[in-house]
Amino acid sequence: MFPGPPNYEDVQTGDTPEPSYVLKLHDPICLSGDEAADPSKYFQYVQLVSGQDMDEQFRHLLHQDVTVHLTDAMAAITGHHHEPLVATVTSVSIAQAKPMEFTDEYGTAATTIQAFYDALGAAQGTVASAMVIPEKRSTPAFSPSNITRFYGGLADPIRVVSIAQENDSTFIVNYHYATKSHACNGRATVTTTVRGGRNFIQSIHALNGC
Repeated sequence: MFPGPPNYEDVQTGDTPEPSYVLKLHDPICLSGDEAADPSKYFQYVQLVSGQDMDEQFRHLLHQDVTVHLTDAMAAITGHHHEPLVATVTSVSIAQAKPMEFTDEYGTAATTIQAFYDALGAAQGTVASAMVIPEKRSTPAFSPSNITRFYGGLADPIRVVSIAQENDSTFIVNYHYATKSHACNGRATVTTTVRGGRNFIQSIHALNGC
């Protein structure tokens, strides 16, 4: 929610609210070939311009990894441009995670994540829970008995489809499982931490409610 006229400073002091969707790029970029841009300055945010139909898609994809096709990109030149780059969206979709090669997992927390999901698939609650930080092992989501009960009752055991590393401690995991009534193609952000030289799962945040 950006401030618009008359002062373009603060909606809480009377400026007109200008809601907009912003794309955070995976890596910073610079902009050249536009006289209004400074090619020496790097930025990571793009203000998206779209129609009402596209806004509906944005609402469902908020805070997710996406692939966006853009056109009419231009450097910010007016008070209505709230990020360094403004561009029109022609299409947007969920990004496909690039799976890590097996050897890429060596020396990373991805091996712990893979072991955790393998244990879920085998309904080994004690083994899976041991991969989680100790203070969360008694919570309903990570208790050994609950893990064994839920994952042992699946019609199609959970399995990892891909693991993609975002940074040293954050990974995007795509997985599949099925209950007796529905199938789940899930996607989650898994955050890890190091304790005593060993990797543990700190949190798991489902990205698509599955």
